[in-house]
Amino acid sequence: MGGRHAQRGFVLAMTLWILAAMAVVVGLLTLWSLDAVRNAASEREQVEDLLAMQGTRDTLLYLGATRARTRAGLPPEPLSEGERARRLLADFGMFSTEPRGGEVRLDDQPYRGIAGASFSLQDEAGLFQVAVPRPEDLARLLRSQGVPPEVVTRFTDALLDYTDADELRRLEGAEVREYRRDGRAAPPNRRLLVPSELARVLGWEALPETARARLPELVTTFESGAVNLNTMPEALLPAWLPGCPETCRRLVARRRQVPFAYGREVELLLGVTLPGDSAIGYRFLASDVLRMTVWGRSGVAWRIHVRFTPIADQRGPWSILAVH
Repeated sequence: MGGRHAQRGFVLAMTLWILAAMAVVVGLLTLWSLDAVRNAASEREQVEDLLAMQGTRDTLLYLGATRARTRAGLPPEPLSEGERARRLLADFGMFSTEPRGGEVRLDDQPYRGIAGASFSLQDEAGLFQVAVPRPEDLARLLRSQGVPPEVVTRFTDALLDYTDADELRRLEGAEVREYRRDGRAAPPNRRLLVPSELARVLGWEALPETARARLPELVTTFESGAVNLNTMPEALLPAWLPGCPETCRRLVARRRQVPFAYGREVELLLGVTLPGDSAIGYRFLASDVLRMTVWGRSGVAWRIHVRFTPIADQRGPWSILAVH
């Protein structure tokens, strides 16, 4: 009898152990299955995001290459033959750039794209050009971004030494010797290739944190020449307009209703004097170079600098200048 009781107890214990092991295995399989489902859902969301971003990017490239820009931005709808003819007649044979209404703004305004993707477009003529900067303009930019006036020269000299073709050091600048002393590669002595290259300029790491984070968003290395106040980001306007933030707010409110047509109009309506020549130093129609930013719900984002060349002979309708 005792032997049978012992056997029954052993069988019961083994059964319980087997059941416990099976429960553990089932639990592990359940956790693995849930994790696999989550991973699959995440991967599917990323694939859907990429497809939506690609569709949004391709649509923007098509619109940029096929739509005539107005001073208000990029029209999503094509011109009818009648409207095209009226615009040609309205300006003595020159194509009228009067706003049509409903344009996609080119001042980095965010928009909803295809299937949950989002995008913004920035006319690069509305940004500060650092490819070949003028010292006085660069100093004005830095002061507008909160850099103390007494140290502005240190940063302007460093950037100008980084980009000029010689090895002559400015008073507060840096050339090969200073870079090597700091354990850095020598300055390339050529124009900046992308805005993020500002981080390589010796001494610019000492910029105020807000300015250091904001500047790459406000500068361009792909466009130079006249500045577009209709598409300039509000954070950059203080470099060109006195009396900000009030003057800047007034300009932004006005251009959203009726974009400006010429520099003298800005001066008269805002009661300011623009730096430089208001007749030739400013433009009010977007350039052919746009910065496209496209992002999805999963956090993936692209930034594309593109030059549109729709009437270039034997060339594509656009050229991708940089992607990052």
